[in-house]
Amino acid sequence: MASEKKARARQTDFTAGPIVKPMILFSIPLILGDLFNALYNVVDTVVVGQYVGAAAVAAVGCCFAITMVCVSVFAGFGMGSGILTAQMFGAKRQDQLTATINTAYIGGFVVGTTMIVVGEILAVPLLKLLKTPESIMGMATQYLRIYLLGCTGQLFYYMGSSMLRGMGDSKWPTYALVFCAVLNIILDLIFVVAFHWDCAGVALATVISQLLSGIAVLIRIYKGGYGIHVTKQNFRIDPTVLKMILKIGIPGGMNMLVTTAGMLVIQRFANSFGEALVATNSIIQKIDSFALLPIMSLCTALTTFVGQNLGAGEDKRCDEGIKKITVIIVLIGAVIGIVGFLLSPVLCRLFVKDADVISLGAQAIRILAFFYVVYALGMSLSYTIEGAGATQPVMIISAVGILLRVAMCYLLAMRTGRWQGLFWATNINFVYMAVVYLIYVWKGNWKKFVQVQREDGPEEA
Repeated sequence: MASEKKARARQTDFTAGPIVKPMILFSIPLILGDLFNALYNVVDTVVVGQYVGAAAVAAVGCCFAITMVCVSVFAGFGMGSGILTAQMFGAKRQDQLTATINTAYIGGFVVGTTMIVVGEILAVPLLKLLKTPESIMGMATQYLRIYLLGCTGQLFYYMGSSMLRGMGDSKWPTYALVFCAVLNIILDLIFVVAFHWDCAGVALATVISQLLSGIAVLIRIYKGGYGIHVTKQNFRIDPTVLKMILKIGIPGGMNMLVTTAGMLVIQRFANSFGEALVATNSIIQKIDSFALLPIMSLCTALTTFVGQNLGAGEDKRCDEGIKKITVIIVLIGAVIGIVGFLLSPVLCRLFVKDADVISLGAQAIRILAFFYVVYALGMSLSYTIEGAGATQPVMIISAVGILLRVAMCYLLAMRTGRWQGLFWATNINFVYMAVVYLIYVWKGNWKKFVQVQREDGPEEA
């Protein structure tokens, strides 16, 4: 009982009380976690770039689009589990909450194991399909094969952290991620700097650290006093719950898969411009993952807020919170763009010493900089819709967006021979997404996708 009281003290119930302050407080651990997540991803690139060379950075970068296919599956399953958990929590359905978590973990184990087998078979053909330069094919293959061994561990972390956040606890996922990040950095230095394992060392550090974080989150869910009790009778797949998870998660996963497929094409376009631009692309991806983390953390908090309030039947409160937090997110996007524009060469110099790569990177960041505010608006609205479980409309809107981006990349970069067109195509996609999501949130019936609601309606104030 004492552990359950402590757990409840860590949980945030967004269905009552102030709106903005609890959401900001909820997002602070998320920002810290994302900071460490971005940090250890950046450390991977910095360690490889500084101690192995630009070719190794390019090799890891060539694997990015493929690893994003894996991440899309992790995120889709985690999204379905997390959003349904938030709605169950808001609706105060404890028994179904337990069924959701048990079902998610059993299904996640099957999915993760399957991904390892399929991924190992397809690793080399995919790298060849991307036209990975022969000079870095060996390093890229080595990195990817080792990375794929960690699929189950990563999936457990994505699901577990999403479900904890759905129950209003943003601290424990952060604790696990901080541990994971610190361990990853230590292992990077040991495997690459001390043992000289190069790209293989970076991948192995990632697999070990993410596996341990996934296990830590799993143990916390079942032993942390959240009222999730496992028995021989309830540790099984609940068909009804699984259907709800998949209804939310499959479109979410498909959305990321379609986006990643488009990214594979774009990666192939980028690869055709040579090794220097491949390295530049990798650096931009790392900088983005770091710079945009305040936006992504607040968007994640917004998803939990929307899920809990719609589950509780608090539609008016939900709308009020969406407006207030979206304004904050957009302002953050504007600040990020200004800072990025002013400090672009400095940021690139943190990763590599190569003057050509630094110059290309600075130009690319300046092209993107003032569109981050548009990106922030689109992300806020997208995560709002997903909080309701409306992942199908998001999938459709995003699929059209990535097709537009690929087409623009071809027209502005491949047809002209100017690599800058790749980044202007990204900006065009940002504008499209923001405009379409704004129209859909304003006029669309996105709240109808909610899977569960409190049976006795919202509580009286």
